[in-house]
Amino acid sequence: MADFTKAVWGIVMKRKIMFLVGVLSVLALGGCQKGSGTNGDGVDIYYAAIESGDYYEGWAKQLEEEAKGAGASFQVGYAENSVETQNSQVKDALKEGCNVLLCGPVSSETVTDIKAAAGEMPIVFLNNAPDDKELESDKYIYVASDEFMAGQYQAEYILEKYQDREEINVAILKGPKGASGAEGRTNGLKKTLEKSGKKINYVFEDNAGWSTEQAQELMGIFLDTGNKVDCVAANNDDMALGAIAACEEAKADMDSIIFLGVDASVKGCQSITEGKLDFTVYQAMSSQISAAVEAAGRLAAGKSIKGIDGATEDRKYVLVPFEKVDAGNVAQYDQSVKY
Repeated sequence: MADFTKAVWGIVMKRKIMFLVGVLSVLALGGCQKGSGTNGDGVDIYYAAIESGDYYEGWAKQLEEEAKGAGASFQVGYAENSVETQNSQVKDALKEGCNVLLCGPVSSETVTDIKAAAGEMPIVFLNNAPDDKELESDKYIYVASDEFMAGQYQAEYILEKYQDREEINVAILKGPKGASGAEGRTNGLKKTLEKSGKKINYVFEDNAGWSTEQAQELMGIFLDTGNKVDCVAANNDDMALGAIAACEEAKADMDSIIFLGVDASVKGCQSITEGKLDFTVYQAMSSQISAAVEAAGRLAAGKSIKGIDGATEDRKYVLVPFEKVDAGNVAQYDQSVKY
């Protein structure tokens, strides 16, 4: 009888061990679960974000909502501006079964490494543009708005307001060195201004890293020189607000200076409503997110992005138009922007 009991106990223990092994196997593979919806079955998205914080976490939240709405699974990792961390996260996503990558590269110079870490996963780049040579039709693509156009729109506003002047003094507050948004917006601004035939004096130009505080400090230093400025064109709203704060602190003649930003952020729109910021450019974040998730679904299935609104003929870009925002239409954007 003792031998029988021992045998039964052995069978029970064996089954428990097999059950635990099965559970552990499921947990180990739990990184990128298969999508449960009709449209996104088998689409397992990993978003490799540049860093945490309100801005990129806002992107992640809306990307996840869009992905889940399409029936795809979604994960996010924040690289905290570390190239090594981002590459490691991408490698882990590949091991866990993700089959398409959304990526805001920490540096455009490390895109080759990101592609290597991703193996055969197709990539939809966001937030920071890779070099065109790094892109490949229907495999490595970039979804964004045309950064040049944002600067062009700023310049057009300046030229309209100062159409009776032959000479304009311009201060420029730029994003981080090497950032595609900073370079594209600054180029669009300068080239459009210089085509006007007017004399354009760049009385101040510096990188303020998208930061309100840094922009305020730099603008304060410039104002101490006593040089005249007619307009301050910032690569984003936060820096424009920093410039406004510096001018208010220095008791400058606010009515004689035009302030321009980009993003149509909540604070930017509020500043226009208050009569401080004159102009901004709305980057249709929600449209970019929809396009990115749609493109990710197609690439994961081995399909082309052809036919997506804004897709270029070479099938390497999906470009979402910017929109002009000033006092005349700011209420519309103040209600719709989500950050």
